[in-house]
Amino acid sequence: MSQENKTVAQPQYSNSRVVVMIGAVIFISIIVGFGNFKFMPMQDAIMDFFHIAEGAYGYLNTASGWITVICAIPMGFLVRKLPCNISVTVGFGVSIGGIAIQCVARNFVLFVIGRMIEGAGSGMIALVTGSLILNLVPKHRISIFSSVMIFAGILPQVVMTKGGTALMQNSGLAFQQIFVIIAIVYAVTLVLWWCLVPFSLKIHGVGSAAKPTREQTLRVMKNKSGILVAVANIFLTFTTITWVAYVYKYLTLKGFTPNEAADIYSTVTIIGLVSMLVFGVVSDKLHTKRKLAIVAFVAGAIAFVLLAILPANLIWIYVIVWGTLPRSGAGMTSASAADIAEIPADVPIVTSIKNTISQVGSIVGGILMGYLIQYRGYDFTIYCLAGGMIIGAVCWYFAKRVP
Repeated sequence: MSQENKTVAQPQYSNSRVVVMIGAVIFISIIVGFGNFKFMPMQDAIMDFFHIAEGAYGYLNTASGWITVICAIPMGFLVRKLPCNISVTVGFGVSIGGIAIQCVARNFVLFVIGRMIEGAGSGMIALVTGSLILNLVPKHRISIFSSVMIFAGILPQVVMTKGGTALMQNSGLAFQQIFVIIAIVYAVTLVLWWCLVPFSLKIHGVGSAAKPTREQTLRVMKNKSGILVAVANIFLTFTTITWVAYVYKYLTLKGFTPNEAADIYSTVTIIGLVSMLVFGVVSDKLHTKRKLAIVAFVAGAIAFVLLAILPANLIWIYVIVWGTLPRSGAGMTSASAADIAEIPADVPIVTSIKNTISQVGSIVGGILMGYLIQYRGYDFTIYCLAGGMIIGAVCWYFAKRVP
């Protein structure tokens, strides 16, 4: 996108049609989110079926991350070139194929391969929808819609935590049968997408259709601000995704029952979803992303220190701090792609570079976190996470291309 990040409406898309397309993008993100988080209530069933322990199950949790590292950047160039309907169709086709493999798999290796294939498809869909939303909405609404997209992706996690567990316990369905249902929902969603989104729509959305030159794309790939935002996102991923696997255990060590620990984290997540939308509005009103991101990372560091030092009866202070200010970081990270890209067509390139760097960091960090906890303890690990958030704030401070 240009330095000014302007969005220029093209006459073939009326305002009402653009609204419909935005709605379709948000809806498809929610549906794919359910597929991404479907394993949460099924862990015990999958482990029992394949006769595996937690160590082996960890490969399933990281399968999508590995495929992102391999495929994200090539996908960025692919979706930039193809009409969005073709990219989304390929994404759903690959995802459904991966789910089919998981349904018929009788050994765990094949099951993980199926998950990797599914992850490649859902990653392609996410790249299309995330990039397209930045080029469909006007400049002064980018932050709130980026936050809405993050909200749409996380909402299924909240629903699956409670509703998915109830479904597994009360429906009598095997996890493979639920996978089939998800595949059918994917197919129906794809048909709805075809009906709502014109075939000619490309990733530049309603923005300038200028084609990027090779030199321009190389500048975008080497852009310092883009790399700094991606590095900062590594630490955000540590704290919002990797740490989730350990937070319940840590809260029980502080004296909470498992149910109380689950309620605490669910409360933090719900507050965070609302806060993310609020800070999206604030960002658009104040015309800044970088300052809010810096505040988010610094507040995140403070929240982790509070988690380590607060007694159990004051945990509500951590809940408030972590649930509010740090949650603007994800929306600002997503929205920044529109500022880093020189033209709308390069938004998926910026996003794919961020995803690749972030996934490499989160995979390596996820392994290191386990060893840190094992050999140095939870409190030491939490202080390391706080330090990482400070590093993220410094990265954002020097990402000057983002306003």
